[in-house]
Amino acid sequence: MAQMITSGKETVRSKTVLLYSGGMDSLIIDHLLKPDVLLNISMNSAYDARERESFPDKEIVFLDNVIDLGRYERDDAIIPNRNAHLVLLASHYGETIWLGSVYGDRSFDKDEAFYSHMTTLLDHMWSEQHWTEERKFMISSPFKDKTKTQLVYEFLEMDGTEEALLTSYSCYEGDEKHCGHCKACFRKWVALENNGIITSNGYFKENPWDAPWLDEVLIQIFNGGYRGREDKDIIYALDKTPKHTLLDHYQTQAGHLLRTKEFKL
Repeated sequence: MAQMITSGKETVRSKTVLLYSGGMDSLIIDHLLKPDVLLNISMNSAYDARERESFPDKEIVFLDNVIDLGRYERDDAIIPNRNAHLVLLASHYGETIWLGSVYGDRSFDKDEAFYSHMTTLLDHMWSEQHWTEERKFMISSPFKDKTKTQLVYEFLEMDGTEEALLTSYSCYEGDEKHCGHCKACFRKWVALENNGIITSNGYFKENPWDAPWLDEVLIQIFNGGYRGREDKDIIYALDKTPKHTLLDHYQTQAGHLLRTKEFKL
């Protein structure tokens, strides 16, 4: 039977927690900032198991069978609002909670407004009361101002290895090899390519620059309206591939649309 009256209270943890997926971003943040706790929460997604196969041999806290977000996974691999659930669980382990988000991430559960609202929410829920001491939180993405290309560069400058980056897993398919065509694979390829890291034949099952969705967003990319500053990284990487012959065409189209828009204004 539960103890209805107890002197035991939840206490301040005084720890930094990194939500750790084993993808390239969280691997780099672990290397650069050395959080106290690496927390991996199984979401029952299509790629959970394969991500864990890529984990380095180090102490990681695993949470299994606590939440089934996989049931909400869309056909584009987005799990709406997943970071709200993950941050709430992470609050049990520390007051400073880091997410592996970078410049160019577009979901609103990875932006500064989200971090501010979640910090306020946790501060309220963990206010001093009959069952807990007061705990004050800070939710953030420490490298939100950097693109993936810039983050990889900083990792290599701080003695990170190419092998570690290549061993990390960033793919929505969950197969043994990176599919090459999902957006996670494409963005990983851009960051590696721009830092001179050559992926061997077979690392990606398909060439990232041949991703079928890419042509639909190239005009946005040339206008800087797809992922902001990351769009320049994408163009720089594509310019070194067979697709470079088409870039002038898309750049011309983008310029024409921009001029048309300015004329209408």
